[in-house]
Formats: sequence, C-alpha cells, structure tokens
Amino acid sequence: MDNVSITVNKAIDILEVFLQKEGQLSLTEISEATGLNVATAYRLLSTLARRGYLSQHEKKGAYSLGLKMLDFNYAIRRNLKFIDFAYLSLSRLSKEQNQSVFLTALDADEALVIEEVGVNEDLRINSPVGKRLSLHCTACGKVLLASLPEEERKAYYATSGLQPFTANTITDVARLEQELAKVNTDGVAYDNEEYRLGLWIAASPVYDGNGRVIAAAGIMVPTSDVDAESTQRFTTAIKSCTAKISQIMARIS
Repeated sequence: MDNVSITVNKAIDILEVFLQKEGQLSLTEISEATGLNVATAYRLLSTLARRGYLSQHEKKGAYSLGLKMLDFNYAIRRNLKFIDFAYLSLSRLSKEQNQSVFLTALDADEALVIEEVGVNEDLRINSPVGKRLSLHCTACGKVLLASLPEEERKAYYATSGLQPFTANTITDVARLEQELAKVNTDGVAYDNEEYRLGLWIAASPVYDGNGRVIAAAGIMVPTSDVDAESTQRFTTAIKSCTAKISQIMARIS
C-alpha cells in the first residue's frame, strides 16, 4: 500500500470513530481509538477540521463532526431518490396507524436505517436514521437476510454468531432458515421482542423494477398494543405500504 493510501485510510479511521462514539472527542481519545500516535492523529485532525469535515472546539480541545458532513447526507439522498418517494408512504402509514415506521437498506452485514417517521419518542430512539441493526433478530433485517443467496446467508451466520439480544432471539441456524423461508413466502417478517423487550415490529420488502429487494420497511409497536386483531391490521398495513413504494420504484427504475 502506497503512502497516499495509508494516509487516506488513517483519515477514514478517524472519521469512523465518530460513527461509533457520540459527542465530542479529545485528541487522546481519538489517538487511542484509532491506534495512531498523537502527532499523526493531530496532523490529520487539523486537516479534516480545516476542510470542514470536523469541528474543533478550542476551549475543550475536542473535536466533533463538521457541517461539511451534511453535504454527503444530501448527496446520498439525491442518489437514493426512492427515499423521498418512500417517505410519503411511510408518513401516511404512520399517521393512519399512529405508530412509528422506518425504512432500511442492506449495508454490508447490517440493516441501515435510511428514513424514519415516528409518533412515539420512546420507540423512535431505537431507529434513528443512521442506526445499524442486526439482520437475524430484527424484522427488517430478516427481510433483507431472506433476500440473500444461501452462500451469503451462511457467511453471515458464521461471522455474526447469531448473537442473542433477548431470550426471544433466534440463535439456531436451522430454525432461522425456516423462518426466512416463511418470510419469502408470506412477504412479511416479525420481531416479537427478539431485539428489544417491549417492542414488536412487522416488516415487508421493497422491490425495484427487476423484482430485486432493495429495502425493507417496518412498523414499530409497543407489545402492549399487539393482539391477534392488531397483528393482522399492522401486517396488512405494512405490506400495502411497501407494495405502493415498490410500484413507484418499478416505474422510475
């Protein structure tokens, strides 16, 4: 690897620290998190701050993400036009059902939240835009995982270890494979307190014009509000929502 590539990788390592930690970070904290010596970290931090990618807080001697990073957010949203189309359907669903809803896309081996509309603040904090969710124990994650080829699913099982988050998390590969097959058949996945106690989610896939799963949308409901009747209602609602988004995607893709 040449010197330029090494330097670029080090700068990216610094930026990624801010994805893992909230708030302002000191030079020492960044140095320790990245493994860079203080002098190298300071030089790269100064450059990133000068270009606007980081903000330097002189009084505290700390750094945080700069406003320049918002430009990337806007650029991504321009490229992912379906987010704008999806938002209208998600907003309508949230209003009709009086529940929080969100949209995810597969990013490496996680489900990345790319849009959310919430009415319940306690639930919204569990799916802010940018949050990453495990695939095997979340409704949206299951939808995305079910869309992958068998080889990719096996690779995910091997690397994730099917980490349990609650006593309800499925940690057996054979059982999870059965559930994913049902997800593909029924067009809906559920998370019944598998990721977080007190939370129930139903999710359904969003397709592009070629029939490829490009996203998954979910509706979040407190388990206290879920019974047989509401399960059917929420299931029908989320499937109808994603079907409408898929129809739009088929026309523009």
